[in-house]
Order: sequence, then C-alpha cells, then structure tokens
Amino acid sequence: MDGEELMRKIRALEEGQAELKREVSKINQLRTDRRGGVQSQQPLAAAAAASPRRAAGLSRRHHAMVMQSLGQAVHVLDPYGKILYWNRNAEHLYGYSSAEAVGNDITRLIVHSDDIPALNSLVGKIFAGRCWRGNFPVKKKSGERFFVVADGTPLYHDDGSLIGLVCLSEDTQTLRELIDPSNSGYYYAKY
Repeated sequence: MDGEELMRKIRALEEGQAELKREVSKINQLRTDRRGGVQSQQPLAAAAAASPRRAAGLSRRHHAMVMQSLGQAVHVLDPYGKILYWNRNAEHLYGYSSAEAVGNDITRLIVHSDDIPALNSLVGKIFAGRCWRGNFPVKKKSGERFFVVADGTPLYHDDGSLIGLVCLSEDTQTLRELIDPSNSGYYYAKY
C-alpha cells in the first residue's frame, strides 16, 4: 500500500469518526429527552436502534450495522471514563464483549496500571477540547500488552456541551502489515 492510499484511508476514517460523533450526540439527546433530562443507562447501540431519526436515507438498523461493521475498534467514553459504546471490532481487538465492556471504567479493562497516568493526561486534554492521535500501550482481556494507533476526539452535544470522547483504534501490527509492500492485502473472517 502506498502513502497516498494510506492517506485516503485515514481521511475516510476521519469522516466516519465525524459522522459517529454526530450520531452519538443525537442518541444522547434522545436518551436525555426520554428521561426528562436524566440520561438512562441504556447502551448506545440499543438507543441507536430505538432512535426515530434517519439521516442520508439510512434506517436506524443500517446505522447500527455501520457502527458494528467499521474496520476499527470504536469505543465511546462518558466524561468519567465509563464505556458507553463498544463495537464488534473492539470486542475482537481487546477480548471483551460489549456486555462486559459497557458501563465499566476504561482503565480497568484495557490499560495497564503503569499506563494510567499517561492515559489520564491524554483523556484530560481530549476533554479539554483537543484531539489526539498516536500510539498507546493497551492490554487484552488475556493480559497481553500491545500497542494501538488511537484517534481520540471530544464528543459534543448539538448545543456545544462536551458529552464524551470517541476513540478509534487499530493494532499497530495490522497497520505494519498494510504498509509492507510485500503484503498486497488480506482477507479476514467475519467475527
């Protein structure tokens, strides 16, 4: 894969992340509206399926399918570090099912105790309105440590208030395989 193709893929990821932010913001507003100003603890994927709104001709079911079909691990955190959303690729990458992950603190699941101060610093900057992209050490459910390339961005409500953080991540090994010119591509099994 050449540099230009990699940049196209990165731009497509960024566009998808922007759409994800808009959709999660709509879902959170819907959840708040339904509870009279108090957000429910319903997982975001379930809230997405219940949303009456449609965009760009896609049904709610299709929006949920898009989120689950993204080729990167996606998780959404609330301002306190609790996981609100965890897609299928996050399940595959980290080893935790959505049911195990949603509602838990991100540091308990995928961050080694030695790396918590660095994560807190990054998350604090993201919650201050800055975006961050880079390598970060994480761990699987099995305890195996590895690095991901992560893209963390603040998530804003339609009124401009900060409601969370969206993170896309990919194992750095996968990216190395994509960049290696001897690797013309690969197929993988549906999870």
